[in-house]
Order: sequence, then structure tokens, then C-alpha cells
Amino acid sequence: MTSLAFRAPVQVKTSDVIHDINSVREALVFLNQWPRARRGPVYSCAVRSCNAAIAGQMTTDQARQAFVGFARIAGVLAKYDFAPMAGADQKLRVSERGP
Repeated sequence: MTSLAFRAPVQVKTSDVIHDINSVREALVFLNQWPRARRGPVYSCAVRSCNAAIAGQMTTDQARQAFVGFARIAGVLAKYDFAPMAGADQKLRVSERGP
């Protein structure tokens, strides 16, 4: 079974309390507690992405990205999330060297 743990937690802030979301399953619990009146297309995308990761149809990193996007748009992302995407560090090093 594939691990559903995030490589880095996503910190969300609700009612002045910061929560570390450490896995796809924790992200789904958070999303399921989100107020129905505030659910929209980005919320739906995050839920679908988490469910797809659980079903093995999407990577954990992709589901994490969808959850981070939701948290950012919803205004609950506690701090800027700068966990690199797979391979992003290599691209950065190449671009830093110049032509």
C-alpha cells in the first residue's frame, strides 16, 4: 500500500489555532469539517484529489498540492507553503547556473 503521508505538513489556521495536516486522510477530515456554505469548486477539487490519491489514481504530492491550493484560496494557509515539487530543485539548480 502506498503511503499517504505528506513529505511536509500543511499548516492551516482556524480560530487562531494552527493545525498540521500530515496526510491525505487528515486533509480529508479537515475538508469534511469545512462549512457547507463555503464549499466551492476549489474545495471540490481538493476533495476529489484526496480521494483519487487514496484510490491510487493520483500521487500524494498531487493531492497535497490541491489541498494547499484550497487552503490558500480559502485563506486558512498558516504560512507560505514552499515544499518543492518533485524535480523542482533540479530545475532550479540548472537555471541558477545560467546558459
